Amino acid sequence: MLSLVSITSETFGGKREELMIIRLMGEIDIHSFRADTLLSERPVMSNLKILDGASDGDMINWLGWALDSSAADSLDEDEEFRKQVETAGRYLTGLRQPKLKDGQFIMLLILRERWPVGSKAKFKLIADRVGAAHTYHIIACPVQEAVDFDDDEAMSSAEAKSLHAMVPVMKRSRKKFANSSGLQQFLKNLS
Repeated sequence: MLSLVSITSETFGGKREELMIIRLMGEIDIHSFRADTLLSERPVMSNLKILDGASDGDMINWLGWALDSSAADSLDEDEEFRKQVETAGRYLTGLRQPKLKDGQFIMLLILRERWPVGSKAKFKLIADRVGAAHTYHIIACPVQEAVDFDDDEAMSSAEAKSLHAMVPVMKRSRKKFANSSGLQQFLKNLS
């Protein structure tokens, strides 16, 4: 899932500026990072080796895989991989919230999609394009205003507000995301 949080940082001129914080919440891992801009054009991802060009769906599936596998362990260790995840997050955030401003928080949920019976071969081909075991969809939670990124309690509170605002959408989409164990457990805990 993706989340933007307000922070301040020193600039070269001694001024302070607020930045966006992007939080990607996948099935296994959550990755948060600060961003000063979003991307409006699809970036070239060096680790997406697809001969006929990567689509937005390929990028979503790759990001889902990156946060839903042993690859997620590499986020702290591999700077190049982390930059690729953050680039994909900035681009996908820009698609869903192009008017996101500095000092705002947004969270994107990257959820496993259920493959309908009789269509598994088609969905597997889509997942195989990026080496994933599943296909994924992104749900953008409502934008939250300034949150202190360095305050774990404030971050948890903003995340909870974002998730609870999405409960009606998630309940309607429950079957579509039947393979999303995190979503299913969250909805079960609400009952």
